Amino acid sequence: MKTPLMTNPIEHTYSSENENSSGTELISDKNKFYKESHLPLSILDDYQNAAQETRYEISNNTRRIYQSSFSIFEQYCQQHQLSPLPADPRTVISFIGQQKEMIQASTGKQLSKQTLNTRLAAIRFFHIQAGFHSPSEHPLVLRVMRGLSRNQHRQMSGYDQQPIMYDELELLIQVIDQQPQILTRARDKAILQLGLQGGFRRSELANIEVSHVAFLRDKLRVRLPYSKSNQQGQKEWKVLPKSEPFAAYDVVKDWISLAEIQSGHLFRSLSRDGRSLRNYQVQDKLDGNHGNFRQSGFLRGDDIYQVIKKYCQKAGLNADFFGAHSLRSGCVTQLYENDKDHLYIMSRTGHNDPRSLKHYLKPKD
Repeated sequence: MKTPLMTNPIEHTYSSENENSSGTELISDKNKFYKESHLPLSILDDYQNAAQETRYEISNNTRRIYQSSFSIFEQYCQQHQLSPLPADPRTVISFIGQQKEMIQASTGKQLSKQTLNTRLAAIRFFHIQAGFHSPSEHPLVLRVMRGLSRNQHRQMSGYDQQPIMYDELELLIQVIDQQPQILTRARDKAILQLGLQGGFRRSELANIEVSHVAFLRDKLRVRLPYSKSNQQGQKEWKVLPKSEPFAAYDVVKDWISLAEIQSGHLFRSLSRDGRSLRNYQVQDKLDGNHGNFRQSGFLRGDDIYQVIKKYCQKAGLNADFFGAHSLRSGCVTQLYENDKDHLYIMSRTGHNDPRSLKHYLKPKD
């Protein structure tokens, strides 16, 4: 005897995939999935257990950005009494028209194509989540975006973060050495030198754990369980020679020793006076907000960004031109100036395509 299946995390996605609110078929018969009229309660736990994995589909940071972008789209639709979900492709085109003319208060420039692409990616994500075809993939929307990419008359902010190289790093370390607390000095040197030598993204730096670090005879080896280019958890690591200038080997080792960290995240939060580590906690318990874990006591990507900004300001570098991305860009540019070839640089940064290096490479004057 079959009974109706209880409410589950992705039931709306499944049930709305083949028909809209009026019952009209949205996709052809050959693309329809088979659907049982009733499912037994005996499979409910198995179904919900698997459905919970969707919380790892995208990173928490990407989810936050998508939510912010889609909220902007929702506000536009509410203002004009339009449906945001599902949305008409003409609504999306109109939204692009409004967004591309917006002026950023901070720069006085129009929104970049990258920002507009993020808006479209958010619209696509939430439509797919709800079981609808994404209007962002409509041919007219694609034509509009292709035109925008070739429009040379838009006034956009095109300034990239400048690289932090050996000269800049030396200035930053001099400032760090003036900090009164030994833990602050040790941690922040490790962040900057490891970030530069390894070409890490700030999120990668924040996610490094003590177990990911291995001190070999003449090199530091750092394992990356996941990265932006490795979302599936394939084996990936960085090998950082101890012989390079400003190598991270000794400073990372000193930080681990001083902080007496044996496991968990490598870069920890410090007390206000900098004399001790804050309470470290990673609970294996969901907080009900998109399946995030309750965590505290370690630095996140934004914290690392603020550390870099702070020292740039104190060192007399224009903080508007430097950020966490400056370490990754500095790694690529410095290795290039050290006469390393593209394959060597790609093995350090984790790039899969040599063309991607152009975005990070800032040639010498």
